[in-house]
Amino acid sequence: MSENILQTLQSLVQDVIAPDVRELKVRVASLEKQMDVRFAAMNDKMDGKFAAMDAKFVAMNEKMDVQFSALMAAIGESKAQSELTTFRLLSALSERVAVLESQRPAHN
Repeated sequence: MSENILQTLQSLVQDVIAPDVRELKVRVASLEKQMDVRFAAMNDKMDGKFAAMDAKFVAMNEKMDVQFSALMAAIGESKAQSELTTFRLLSALSERVAVLESQRPAHN
């Protein structure tokens, strides 16, 4: 009798449970493939987005470099103009002082 029960259980496992397990394995494998395809598509999409962002950052950095160079050139030009104005002012004052000193009587 116990052999009969074991054979019945074995038959039950082979006929009922094993096909369900195989079907589940097939379904899991199919889901894994679908997930792999979707993850690959998502990775490709994200790679494209990251590449676009990188290109925008490169363009922004280049634009900022150009603007920084222009700003530094403008600061340099402004400094040069300021120094020239100061030089002209001091030169004129120096000439006036020289004239005043030449008109002043000498101290002995």
